[in-house]
Amino acid sequence: MGGQQKINQKHILLIDDDLSARILFRRLLEKEGYLVTAVKDGYEGIKAIERQKFDLALVDVVMPGMDGIEVLENIKKRRSHLPVVIYTAHGSAETFAEAMKKGAVDCLTKPFSVQELTITISRILGDDKS
Repeated sequence: MGGQQKINQKHILLIDDDLSARILFRRLLEKEGYLVTAVKDGYEGIKAIERQKFDLALVDVVMPGMDGIEVLENIKKRRSHLPVVIYTAHGSAETFAEAMKKGAVDCLTKPFSVQELTITISRILGDDKS
């Protein structure tokens, strides 16, 4: 039957203020078999992790209000075990070093390929996507 969820489907939280990026990343990840909850800012992301269990969080760095580094810190306070991948088009070595120091498991620079994103996620989640 089409449309059935996989039994062990991994749930990803996507936090990005850019609507087109949220739509694109959600479609790409759902096509790879992931369940995706996409929210527009860090405040919604924090509410989401308080209500649901996620296997991974993808967080944009540059967002109004609470930036991605602050979101990372808030996630780690609430769910220290949750792997967080930070991404940005405005990446610097300093930003990525700070993110890793605060608990990010990986950092991506936009634009990144679909393959780069899915390989990163499957490596972190231990999925066999080959």
